[in-house]
Amino acid sequence: MGDGTIGRPIVPKEHGAWAVLYGAFLAGVGVAGRLAVPAMLLLGAVTLLAFANGPLALLLRPAGPPLSSTERRRALMWLAIYAAGAATCLAPLLAVYRMTFLFPFAMVAACLFVLRGFFVRQGGDRSLPGELVGMAALTLVGPTAHAVAVNGAQPVAAVLWLLLGLFFASGVFYVRMRIRVMLAQRRGIATVSSRARWSCLVFHAFLLLLIPGLAVGHLIPWAVLLAFAPALWRAAAGLRRQDATLNLKQLGWSEVGLTAVFVLLLIASL
Repeated sequence: MGDGTIGRPIVPKEHGAWAVLYGAFLAGVGVAGRLAVPAMLLLGAVTLLAFANGPLALLLRPAGPPLSSTERRRALMWLAIYAAGAATCLAPLLAVYRMTFLFPFAMVAACLFVLRGFFVRQGGDRSLPGELVGMAALTLVGPTAHAVAVNGAQPVAAVLWLLLGLFFASGVFYVRMRIRVMLAQRRGIATVSSRARWSCLVFHAFLLLLIPGLAVGHLIPWAVLLAFAPALWRAAAGLRRQDATLNLKQLGWSEVGLTAVFVLLLIASL
């Protein structure tokens, strides 16, 4: 742990979560069309809260050997440091900028945070429901950033959260399918591979119906379909693949690239 009493910072290992977090933030401020001090304070707060997921997961996770008293103290210290830093960033939004409209966002975030903690405690954070709950919490940054940027909650923020959630949920289904197909073919378990493909197919078929339906109902512009087109094409290409080869690093970077394209097209359409 080095010379200090708290050792090196504890950071979360879910690298893909950062693409979701910052992609959602950029979408929020991009749709708002402005980036000012309040939005940067929010970015600092959500970044520190994301870091807090590292020590929190260590404290809650039941798998593996129990933490020693030293490691537990270290995790608690870093959790307190991250929480204090986040509170320091959020305080001016309430005390100086009087953004009391953030309380409903905070309540939703707290509920998702508790639910996420439950999944971690039960060892189900890697399950499909656990990942979708985590995705909902991360994408909430988008509408929150929009509200902070325009200094008020607007209906478009709810639409933005829905669209971000649908897009990143698409990535969850796709990546899970690719990994499970690879593992299933290696182990010779065809049922797992078939179930993963079926789940991915059903979700994207639902997406293919829902997005045009929202446009027909005048809830979103038709141009939003272009933002989802690369994700739908990716899923279709993945479902057609017959080989099980998978480069996880390449897959991760392709998801980052797809996120960048989606965010840019979403900003342009909204």
